[in-house]
Amino acid sequence: MVLENIFRHQYHLPDSAFEERLFLIYGDQKTTQRIRSIKQSREEAQRPYDRLQWALPVPALFHLRMNYLYMISRLHFGGPGGGQSTLYDAMNFWTRKKISKSKADFYALEQLIIHSFQAKVCALLWRRLAQSGPETGLHFEDIVRMLAAHDVESFSQLLDNIIHSYDKHARSIDDQELRNHILFLQHTQVYLLLKYSIKHADLGLLRRAIDRCCIYFHGSGQSKYAYEMLYLLRLTSTRAATPELQRAILANGLVNRQGKADSWYETDRLVEFHNGTLKKLFKAKRGSALTLDYLFEHCALNTDFFDSLTKQMESFYSVNRNSKHPEKSAERDIRIMAQRLSCNGSIAPQSGRTVKHEAIDVLKVGAMRIAGKAIANFNRTACNIGYDYLEGDEDEFVEEHEDDDDETDEEIDQFFAPDHVDEGVEENETF
Repeated sequence: MVLENIFRHQYHLPDSAFEERLFLIYGDQKTTQRIRSIKQSREEAQRPYDRLQWALPVPALFHLRMNYLYMISRLHFGGPGGGQSTLYDAMNFWTRKKISKSKADFYALEQLIIHSFQAKVCALLWRRLAQSGPETGLHFEDIVRMLAAHDVESFSQLLDNIIHSYDKHARSIDDQELRNHILFLQHTQVYLLLKYSIKHADLGLLRRAIDRCCIYFHGSGQSKYAYEMLYLLRLTSTRAATPELQRAILANGLVNRQGKADSWYETDRLVEFHNGTLKKLFKAKRGSALTLDYLFEHCALNTDFFDSLTKQMESFYSVNRNSKHPEKSAERDIRIMAQRLSCNGSIAPQSGRTVKHEAIDVLKVGAMRIAGKAIANFNRTACNIGYDYLEGDEDEFVEEHEDDDDETDEEIDQFFAPDHVDEGVEENETF
């Protein structure tokens, strides 16, 4: 058993360590589910260690972030002839690579979604300013000049007016393309909130993002992560944990190796970086001299040391090597897309307009499921720490949809190939 290998054979902890202490164990959905199942089967054991009451499985944040990103892709990817509100249209307009509906590189998909979000926001702003401009239309230079006249307060008020206006249009008219644009903005905003709260270790915003993820996963039919979000909400509630434990659960899911205020990232992502380094070493030196046993016994704990030693030697000999992912400015792509959406009327209300691909309002669907049987069935299954609804009662918790955890694990494994492993990757600011 993995837990026994870690806590018994590696940490050499005595029996007394498991009597009153609580160990937080972070993992993906499959890991946390299996630990809960093992705890259930051992709840009548005599020794404290065997009961596993000391083990508290916690859903890891990077796997949550990965699953939410791919959820956005499934909801809004579309296809040929799906209109300009789809990711498929933006992908082909910008000629982005390494992206498909079934499988996509994480960074490539994230950039496509974030840049599409920024382009749509700029398009809404462009159209609003154009309504008060000349009849011949506004150019980019005109937009820059008009925005320069706004202070922070007036600009914030302008954005609020645009949000309320289009939110009202989305509910009052029959326009599927505009509705797709607005739903995409709503869904992506939650991802940006999650990304920002992790990067800055803002636990208050992180709680808010988890609350929203809970509803969105229920609405998208991802039953396993819908359960995990309710479970995480329960762990961070005042009735289930003290304020100190709630903070520990969220804070220990993050790590900061650069010491900057905005350089935090997920603990399970750090583990994947380590796994990627081992995979790179194994593929480069694979042979009779380097077996898996030798890799785990002699190399697993030395990767950070040798990485630091490599950087010091390169610095001593003036060897310049930048391992960070190069970031190409997307300003021109966003500006051209915003002008395209604004000028051709894609983000303008048009009654009766239909599209081939209509996105699902997962907030509405999720709220209905939460208000229905979801909470009651979670309470019933959580008491037994089981997944009864996955064994025949899934229609009571969520409808027949299942998430793609196995496929996501394969995507994560592909993402952390040697070419992508880099702890120094810098992410674009999204807020």
